Amino acid sequence: MERNTVLLRETEAFMRGELDNVTVSQNSIVLDLVQGSYVPYGCYTSAPISMPVFDALRVSWNAASPRGTAVEAQARVLVDGNWTPWVGFGKWSPYLHRESPAYQERGPVQRWPAHLQLDSKYATQAQLRIYLYSKDEKATPAVTLLGVSTHVVDVIPARGRPVNARLHLMPYAAARRTPALRPWMDLANCLASLTNRWGADLLPEEFAQVLRDWRAPDDCDPRNLSFAAAAAAQWGFPAWVAYGDLALLRAEARAGCGAVVGLQSSPEQIAAGAPERRFAAVRGFAAIDGSPKVLLCDPWASGNDFDCETDMPLDDFMVAWDNLALLMRQRKNNTSPLGRTRCSAWLRPVGTDAPGVYHMYINGEEHLLADDFCARGGVLAYSLPDAQPHATTAHRQFTYVEPAQGGILLERGDTPRKYTVYAIDSAGGMLVGDVTV
Repeated sequence: MERNTVLLRETEAFMRGELDNVTVSQNSIVLDLVQGSYVPYGCYTSAPISMPVFDALRVSWNAASPRGTAVEAQARVLVDGNWTPWVGFGKWSPYLHRESPAYQERGPVQRWPAHLQLDSKYATQAQLRIYLYSKDEKATPAVTLLGVSTHVVDVIPARGRPVNARLHLMPYAAARRTPALRPWMDLANCLASLTNRWGADLLPEEFAQVLRDWRAPDDCDPRNLSFAAAAAAQWGFPAWVAYGDLALLRAEARAGCGAVVGLQSSPEQIAAGAPERRFAAVRGFAAIDGSPKVLLCDPWASGNDFDCETDMPLDDFMVAWDNLALLMRQRKNNTSPLGRTRCSAWLRPVGTDAPGVYHMYINGEEHLLADDFCARGGVLAYSLPDAQPHATTAHRQFTYVEPAQGGILLERGDTPRKYTVYAIDSAGGMLVGDVTV
């Protein structure tokens, strides 16, 4: 396939665009600083990007967005020599109840929640724009990557050179994660599979909170791959969405990188509880019993984590795959998370007024959990030591609970037990602490 994905990152690439109330600093697009305060909004517009003839487009962005800030990516395309109106893909920040936009049709342009589609027309160029917003004069978003990928027409997909590669991704079953985030959990599991092989030790629930699309339920998929790419970047892992072919996936495996793909589920899989379209992580390719197979971490394959390591005949995979992938790179050693950090907490018993209830303390100050913490999107859970050690924290057995009197209720056993408690808010921030009961 011809070059259909363009990523803008680092100073040299960003400086080719138009800067309006923004500047490029340390390989990032940030708001202008005027007399010690950031301006409330600004805009970066890329130069027009020539592409092979295409009929669909997806935009990716990686950005640090502190509380009180947000970014909004937009795109337009050149059709019959004329630029279409700008199309936005929703404001994004971990601290927002993010909503991808509803379906909208305007002339030949169909704007779906996560992509732009052309009806009976083709485009030859694309242009990107991203707005930066801040309600805090001391804070600014910082855009580190802006990308576009197009679905090229009239091109025979390349299969690439066969590769025999097995990547050691971490498998996670959707059935073992919190039911409250089930619509987004297979995609979050896949992100955790990719990042945790590089030692990140993140929980799928942390990803699910940041990639969650709060759009009201409709006929469109609630999972937004652009939001997922932005979520991965919050922990320092560059990620983007790309239309691709088998050659792309084989090249990624050859380079030692996995990919997240969307697959059409079979009637048998749907009957077993899988959604019509499910996400899985590609962990390599192999010839098994003389037959070419695609190796997957499929969160819907089993209720047991390590039984989610599956393989699929290559021909069946090519039928099920929608030729869309989320690609990721390992974070650099000097790359700090873009705002996502964990905070350790002490757990102390409330006392005789609330037997068995423990409150969380941060730096000696009591941190109460609201009664509606989970109702507002938070996740509260605990784990106990298992009989055997695990490769990652996410492989532990979690019990998901509701807050009790500002804290968590922990039962006392016949012998002392060590509880590890996790409180993950709707922005993906996590408090974690241990206590022996």
